[in-house]
Amino acid sequence: MRILARRHEITLCHVGTTPARADIVALASLGITVEVIPVGRVVGWSRMLRGAWDRRPFESLPVAARHIRHRIVELADGVDVVHAQLVRSGPLLAGLHVPIVIDLVDALSMNLERRSSQDRGPRRWAAAWESRRLLPYERSLVAAAAGTAVSTSDDASAIAASGIEVVPNGVDLDGFSFRPHPRPAPVVVFAGNLGYFPNVDAAVELANSIMPAVRKRVPAARLVLAGARPARAVRRLTSDHVTVVAEPDDLAPLVGAAAVAVVPMRVGTGIQNKVLEAMAAGTPVVTTKRVADAVGAVHAQHLLMADGAVDFADATVRVMTDVDLASSLAISARRLVEEQFPWEVSASGIERLWERAAGLHR
Repeated sequence: MRILARRHEITLCHVGTTPARADIVALASLGITVEVIPVGRVVGWSRMLRGAWDRRPFESLPVAARHIRHRIVELADGVDVVHAQLVRSGPLLAGLHVPIVIDLVDALSMNLERRSSQDRGPRRWAAAWESRRLLPYERSLVAAAAGTAVSTSDDASAIAASGIEVVPNGVDLDGFSFRPHPRPAPVVVFAGNLGYFPNVDAAVELANSIMPAVRKRVPAARLVLAGARPARAVRRLTSDHVTVVAEPDDLAPLVGAAAVAVVPMRVGTGIQNKVLEAMAAGTPVVTTKRVADAVGAVHAQHLLMADGAVDFADATVRVMTDVDLASSLAISARRLVEEQFPWEVSASGIERLWERAAGLHR
C-alpha cells in the first residue's frame, strides 16, 4: 500500500473486527481513504450457521450481509478497479459493475486439504469439508475477475483455472536489515501467527520433536516462538528451554538475533513470509523442500532443506556449529531476497493487474 499509494488514489475498505486506531492513522498518512465496516466475532459466527444450506465456503460467510454489499457497491461507484483481498471477500463482489482484481494469495482449498491430513477429530473432518467447498468457489471467483493473483505457481496449479498470475509476497528489506555472523547464542527462532494452524503444528513439532535432539548435541540451545495470538497448544510449550513471545512489537530483533530459523511446516500454502524475513535478516533457514521451492531457494546455497525430525535436528546443529556455512547461507539468502522479493516487485505485479483490468473496462 505504501508503494501503490504513491501512484494511485486508493480507498481501503476493511470489513471485519475493528483494527487498531494506529493502523488506520498510518494508512491515512499515506493519503489512503479508510472505511471500516465492523463485523463482530459473534455476528460473524452466527452468519457461518448459514453453511447448513449456503454452499459457499464457511470462510466467506461472516461478511455475507446485504448491508455490507450495498456499501461496497456505493464505494465502488466511479472507481477504475476494485481490488479484493483473499477468498473471504467473495460475497462482497456481487452486484459490482467495475473490473475486479482478486488477490487470493494462496490456494486455500489446498491449504485446508493439507490441514485435514494433520489435524485430528472433528477439526480434521471440518477442514476436509471446507476444502471441497473452497475449490469450486475459488474457480468461480477467478472466472468472474478481470485478474487474479496468487503467490506461487504451486497455488496456481492447485486452483487450475486460466487467468491466474503469480505475484510473490515481499519482505521489508530495511525493517529486516542484514546482521552478520557469528551469532553469539545458540537460539532457534520460529516467528509467525502462532494461532494459525499450520504454524501451531510446526511450532509443536519443533519444540517437542526437533529441539530435544538438538539439545543433546548443543545443550545450551533454546527455542524462541514469537508472534501474534499464540494458541493454547503453543503457550503450553513454555519451559526452561522454550520462550513464547506473544504479540511482539517488532519481530526483526528476535529473528535477527537467532543463530538459525527452523521452519518445519507440514501444512500450509503460499510463500512463508517468516522465511523471507529470516533470509533478509541474515538468519540461516532450515525448512522443508516445499517451503524452499516456493521461494526458489537452493539447498546448501540459500538454506538447508530437511525432512523429518531427525533430519531437521541434524541440519539445525550443522548451522549452529559451522560458522562458515552459516555465514555463506546468510549472504546468499540475503542476495536472493534483495533480487526477487522486495515489496516493489509485489506492488508492480498488482499494479499490472490493475492497469490491465482498467484498460479492458475502458
